[in-house]
Amino acid sequence: MNKHQRTYWIFQTAGWSLYCLIYIFFYLSIRAAPQPYFFEQLLTHVFIGFWLTHIMRMVIQRLRILKLSLQKQIFSLTVLSLVFSFFIGVCIVATESWLDIQSFNLSGFSFLNIAIRFAFSYFHFVLIWNLLYFTYHYVQKTREQNIEQAKLENLLSELEITTLKSHINPEFLFNSLNSIRSLVTDDPVRARKAITMLSNILRNSIQVDKAEKTLFEKELSIIKDYIALEQIRFADQLFVQYDIEEDTLDQPVPAMVIQNLVEKAIRHGFDDQIKTGSIDIYSEYKEDLHCFGVISSGNLSNYLEMENEHLSEIRKRIYSVYGQKARILVDTPEAGMIKAAVCIPL
Repeated sequence: MNKHQRTYWIFQTAGWSLYCLIYIFFYLSIRAAPQPYFFEQLLTHVFIGFWLTHIMRMVIQRLRILKLSLQKQIFSLTVLSLVFSFFIGVCIVATESWLDIQSFNLSGFSFLNIAIRFAFSYFHFVLIWNLLYFTYHYVQKTREQNIEQAKLENLLSELEITTLKSHINPEFLFNSLNSIRSLVTDDPVRARKAITMLSNILRNSIQVDKAEKTLFEKELSIIKDYIALEQIRFADQLFVQYDIEEDTLDQPVPAMVIQNLVEKAIRHGFDDQIKTGSIDIYSEYKEDLHCFGVISSGNLSNYLEMENEHLSEIRKRIYSVYGQKARILVDTPEAGMIKAAVCIPL
């Protein structure tokens, strides 16, 4: 028996038990005179009502009424209420006659007349039963839809995050391999170190798929390997400075975000006009925020034009993890410089 079936039987049993208790209460508290066969009749009515409403539920499921449009559901449930109210009336009259417990004041009426009287009496109970059944399934369906929607949104968020994480620039890999190849003959020791640094970066890109956050100290270590590989290519043209508050090293940060900012800074710090470039990587506490980022040489308008989509992806990612308190800032602290930073709440 699954959860929904167990819930149904609990409500079915509790509902008809409550119906029985209410009738007993009113009978004992406001009766004018004892009514022969009262308890026998009540138990007969409850037994018949219990099982016929259960059969009505089976009909609803078999006809897939709850899959219809709302208007058709209401119409179908109303018709079913009328039909099964009449069935209840017929079964009650037949059973009471068979058990010889029928009320004396009904003995002068025909079988059909008494059955219709009971049918009208029970119609509102059956209709309420159907409305409660409909409401329960409507609430469950809405809840399941909301859960599925949440799952889809989480899946979409994970896919976006995975996509962003996998955006290690293929050009960087190609350039790094070329740089390492040129070192193999001229400087084998440095070539081996470069291979180790590249393997660290690739290993980290695989491992971060399993963790949304990582310590800033670990990110900084990977960034240093990344920059060291780029300095092989740019030689003495790339100047790097680190302004890191030591207390921020053990702070968790979104994996690979600052590496992406460093990558973009190097891309825009060198072009046909700029022969040398500089980047300043910093991390600091600012009020209740941990801010970290890159200040680099470059043209801000070109940066925003080319990296707008990438910045939007980062913004979505940090919002999904930290909410609206997180933010990404891109501006120019002075002419010919770009500042790209992320601030996340502590």
